[in-house]
Amino acid sequence: MNHDPPFAASPLNPAAAAQPTRFESAASPTPSGEAGATAAGAAADSGPVPSPETAPAHLDLPPIQPNLSFQTRCRDLIAAGQEAFAQTGSWVVFYRELLGHEGRMRKLFRDTDELHRFEETPEFADLLEMAAALRSQDMDKVDAFEPQKMITVRLPKSQHETLKQEAQEHGTSINKLCISKLLLPIAGRFVPLERGKVRGRKPGPQGKRNERMGR
Repeated sequence: MNHDPPFAASPLNPAAAAQPTRFESAASPTPSGEAGATAAGAAADSGPVPSPETAPAHLDLPPIQPNLSFQTRCRDLIAAGQEAFAQTGSWVVFYRELLGHEGRMRKLFRDTDELHRFEETPEFADLLEMAAALRSQDMDKVDAFEPQKMITVRLPKSQHETLKQEAQEHGTSINKLCISKLLLPIAGRFVPLERGKVRGRKPGPQGKRNERMGR
């Protein structure tokens, strides 16, 4: 089951890339749909988004109630997203508190099937658009709230050239384009099966050298 995002522009929608997201300005067009109208109204009422320099490192959000119906939890998460959007100008803080591995989304949807179901909803699309709007305003190269990590990805030259072209079409860098793609969920059928030993570095410390460096 697929849901088309109820907003005019998304991080990976070339046709709408030049249009302002409705979370950038209260004057932006409001899409149809209950979730879209609710999110747009909250963003308009929240006033200017704090700058990354003055944004709090942690957000003041309502307590989590995981034993609610699926739809109620969806509404809870989008409401928390609206509050978070009004409190912080840092997309890293927004992502960590709501969508990260210890964020509100995974605490509300602990079951994998329910999590994937939520990722197909308009509410999840709204959260991604809020994150994209904050990323557009957050110009810091190094985030003040969380250390940055680096990964090395091996890919064919043709795929690299495609990423370069796609980034140019969106008017952004390859790094920002890749982050936008990584924020999107992926169905298991699109992930290739591993044959034999997994290549590359495993998550976590990589040995004594990295332990000495504090990684």
